[in-house]
Amino acid sequence: MRARFILAGLALVASPAAARAEGGTLVIVGGGLDPANAEIFAALLDARPEGEPGIAIIPAASGESAASSRAFTAALQRHGAKPEDIVTIRLAAVDDPGTPDVDESRWAGNAHDPAEIAAVERAGAIWFLGGDQARITALLREKDGSDSPMLAAIRRRLAAGAVVGGTSAGAAIMSEGMIGQGDSLGALLVSAGGEPLELTRGLGFLKGALVDQHFGERARLGRLAVAITDPDRPQRIGLGIDEDTALIVTLGEARAQVKGNGYVTLLDARTAQRTPGRRIGIAGLRLGLAGTGDSIDLAEPGVTPAPVRKPTAGREYVERPLLAGGGMAYGDQSLAGVVGEGLLDNAAASVTERHSFAGLEGVTYRFAKTGAARGWWGRDAQGRARYTIEGVAFDITPITVAIRKATD
Repeated sequence: MRARFILAGLALVASPAAARAEGGTLVIVGGGLDPANAEIFAALLDARPEGEPGIAIIPAASGESAASSRAFTAALQRHGAKPEDIVTIRLAAVDDPGTPDVDESRWAGNAHDPAEIAAVERAGAIWFLGGDQARITALLREKDGSDSPMLAAIRRRLAAGAVVGGTSAGAAIMSEGMIGQGDSLGALLVSAGGEPLELTRGLGFLKGALVDQHFGERARLGRLAVAITDPDRPQRIGLGIDEDTALIVTLGEARAQVKGNGYVTLLDARTAQRTPGRRIGIAGLRLGLAGTGDSIDLAEPGVTPAPVRKPTAGREYVERPLLAGGGMAYGDQSLAGVVGEGLLDNAAASVTERHSFAGLEGVTYRFAKTGAARGWWGRDAQGRARYTIEGVAFDITPITVAIRKATD
């Protein structure tokens, strides 16, 4: 029998303390933020402390810091921010090719610049643009890993009630641990040729959970599962945020709110078991899914549906067994489609499986109803249909694949 790491014993180390510290608000966006997304921009702007309208944009992650800052400034003004309240913090790792008269790479040391730090200290909202998250952490941490003066100022502002937010790379930095790179097959199948998982250190504004972004769009469920079952790291709760979607965390409160056009996936590995080796298997995960209007309990991980959503049990939309499969010829491969409609909203299903592979190696994702599994469905005021999912069992099993052309 192959050895297994039992992760339950680490649950006390990883006990979700997310959002326990008093302070301001986090607006964590999974990338792809639509400039017209009024509910997310309102969440950011409305969270500024009274009398502190200043907004500091930090373009450190971007390879086009000037262009990205201009675009986000325009979006803020579209949603009511005043131009005089918006400032771009001159912190960047690389030169923006669109500004031949300015070399933004010379801003790399500005986490020590008194004028830039003063601009951060005046802000009621601090926003991290997308790009490469490693640039943010490299610029804001000292070589010994300690906080730079600018990072210390950001922490003081958050503790004093300011809102700190970010999109894409600006979301990845939010947790104590940080996913630097990797795709799901590269994380699960070491020899499959995908991009391997890289775990490093984030900025730790959110405690007790690991954030992933571009989640559904880039099929990152597998890589998040591997990240939160790493035996050398304590975080056992994962939050996968889709594009154009935000998790709004008010520090000091246990519940976080979901806003936007996608979902936030809650993945709980506190009692999971992981099989090590070049092909990783994981059993005992618990999965939840939250859409706009839903809330996620970060202290005792769970999902609460918005009032507009009603239980699927007893009024299931589907009443036929579905095929177990995968690939481009298959139907909806999203978690809402596979686990929502295909499992919890299906009177004929107790288990559903999907297969993914690279060459002759692959994995099976197995989702199962449990006594704690619940599903809800409904439309919001904008007519958006969404599922809410709670307590679904999720296992990942390595498989070997054989493909042959049909001869008849």
